[in-house]
Amino acid sequence: MLPPAPKTNWPAVTAVIAAGVIAAAYVGKLPPAIPLLRAEFELSLVAAGWVNSTFNTLAVTTAVFFGALAGRYGAQRCCGAGLLGLMLGGLLGAAAAGETLLFASRILEGAGFIAVAVSAPALLIAASAPRELNLTLGLWSTYLPFGASLALLASPLLLGSLGWRGFWLVIVLLTLVCAAALWRSRGAYGAARSGAAITLAGMTWALRQPGPWWLALGFGCYTLMFYAIMVWLPTFLTQERGASVTAAALLTALVVGVNVGGNLFGTWLVHRAAPRGHVISCAFLVGAACSCGIFSSALPDALRAVLCMLLMFAGGTIPAAVLSGTQVYARDASQISSIQGLIVQVAQLGPFFGPPLIAALVADTGNWETARWVLLAAATLGTLFGQLALRTERAQARAAGA
Repeated sequence: MLPPAPKTNWPAVTAVIAAGVIAAAYVGKLPPAIPLLRAEFELSLVAAGWVNSTFNTLAVTTAVFFGALAGRYGAQRCCGAGLLGLMLGGLLGAAAAGETLLFASRILEGAGFIAVAVSAPALLIAASAPRELNLTLGLWSTYLPFGASLALLASPLLLGSLGWRGFWLVIVLLTLVCAAALWRSRGAYGAARSGAAITLAGMTWALRQPGPWWLALGFGCYTLMFYAIMVWLPTFLTQERGASVTAAALLTALVVGVNVGGNLFGTWLVHRAAPRGHVISCAFLVGAACSCGIFSSALPDALRAVLCMLLMFAGGTIPAAVLSGTQVYARDASQISSIQGLIVQVAQLGPFFGPPLIAALVADTGNWETARWVLLAAATLGTLFGQLALRTERAQARAAGA
């Protein structure tokens, strides 16, 4: 495994997490802007769902390949290239005059997001002390909800004053700042800067282990539930509950922001050596219970909002449990990026298929309550994958102690 630093370089760790946060802002910027995009480009509800999901197109098919590139050419180069891809995609989207360029910009942004997601853990490990690895990787797990919720919080002001194109450009400028911070800390990333020799045998050994697959599949179930809430809650609130665009964006930001608290709680649990599989399964059981009531018209809105936040808090413990498992299964730097690529690739099945599936169900039935079945199915499968991950790690621990 990539040797950690003898002492944690916190400025370097912060630069990596900031890169993840700004990458996640490209995820969070779209949901509050969907009503504006639908009006300007005359998009249907299902088409708007695919605009969101095209962001995940490359991740669904090529994240393992991106992970291999990060291992071969260096995680820092890959992360920097990812930030560049995000900026180019943001500029293309801001200049889009039609839906074709809008879709293309989201694919380019998605490529940048993958590059950052698969390379950042190797940089964190290189800049972290051994005793603080679970802590820094757990903190990394906050990047998606934190960045997405910041974008959601900023959207009412920026969409109102600058429009969605101006909003896109502000995020591009912030990405440039993060890229500069990452470059300034380049000396702290050690071997992760230059990459390592990659062999097919090494990649095969890393990816044929069952543990990373159970973690990745569980993460995919989580991302489906996370994106289903984040992407469609603003639309549900404006169309079904009569909320304003501003109120819908702020409530969605609050719900997504609660996920950060779950990430930190999950980080604490993992740092205290709580079994990853138990953390994952318990979170999904809570999510299943909450899913039954979130879209139920029989419940008052206040209770449904509480259930949304409870689902997000419980689910927030899952990324810390999954991402901290990377170091358990990797023997060297290239395998860290390869396993991370697997986790990202499988995880992107959730946001790729989840929002369009929910949109199709709602459009077909005319009833948002049908969305609960998608969430329940994901929670049920996630509970199973958590238990399989637990059994695998226990078997590995027994084999190591034998």
